[in-house]
Amino acid sequence: MEYKSLQLFVGIGNPDKNLLSTRHNVGFWFLDLMSEKLNQTLKFSKKYNSEVSEFSHDDKKIILIKPLSYVNQSGEPIKKILGNSNFTPENMIVIYDDLDLVNGKIRLRFGGGSGGHNGLNSIIEKTGSKNFWRLRIGIGKPDDKDKTVPYVLGKPTLEQKREIIESMNLIINNINLFLENKFSELMNHLNGEK
Repeated sequence: MEYKSLQLFVGIGNPDKNLLSTRHNVGFWFLDLMSEKLNQTLKFSKKYNSEVSEFSHDDKKIILIKPLSYVNQSGEPIKKILGNSNFTPENMIVIYDDLDLVNGKIRLRFGGGSGGHNGLNSIIEKTGSKNFWRLRIGIGKPDDKDKTVPYVLGKPTLEQKREIIESMNLIINNINLFLENKFSELMNHLNGEK
């Protein structure tokens, strides 16, 4: 089947069971919510060392992927999937945690640097491109910069998690805008312009 367009959604996180509820795994949380909304099942792919779901939406091929290679090596499965498909980095949306956004704040932008995020560093290095969409999910930051690692690998409070999930659901509830690249309209919802 010929598709009019392609879209690859990448959720960044760590596969260890004891890390699934941590702040560094909000990219995984988002993909889980998205796949549930779309009635899709993420299945393990040995080829890509990832959980993957492929489906079509209005003549568009969609792939959801959760790399299981740990955050710092997220780029390796993405390099493989791009090399075995007609996707390019420009067709990709990477969902990840952002220390520089207050907890629960979500921002969408195209291109730019990694902001020091090791998952993005890996994807940029392996794909050789910075030209992809980023859905940044705010997790806030600790008062002490030296506590950054235990902070991102720690679990948010119940209130913090509620704020994050509520923001994610604003996108999930308007999922067609996300799938159809109507990003300006989508961000209006995120910014409270309903």
